[in-house]
Amino acid sequence: MKRATRGFFLAMRASSRFGRAVKLRDAGKDEDALKVAGEALAILSHPHVARFSAGAGSVLSVATVFVEELAHQTGAPGASYSDLAALRFIRAAGPNADLARWVPYLEQRVAQESKGAA
Repeated sequence: MKRATRGFFLAMRASSRFGRAVKLRDAGKDEDALKVAGEALAILSHPHVARFSAGAGSVLSVATVFVEELAHQTGAPGASYSDLAALRFIRAAGPNADLARWVPYLEQRVAQESKGAA
């Protein structure tokens, strides 16, 4: 129970960071937004966070897509291989979900990352 509670609060902190990243992007501060979104993903990598629970999985999904989008625009590195696991959550949401259009892109990134690790 203690682990689940801690994981919940960490997911909420990650959600807050993601919200801050969106505000920074909207203000035209893409590099800062990318950094803060990366912090959100780092929080979600804490061992107490159940990354595929509804709350954490949702934040993981939107933050991963956000990082990938900003990385593409700025030429910075994108999400880590472990964060690309958000693909699993996005797929589970179904083909009509808002992030479903990102599935082919994320599949390609996963393939690239797995080749690089080999």
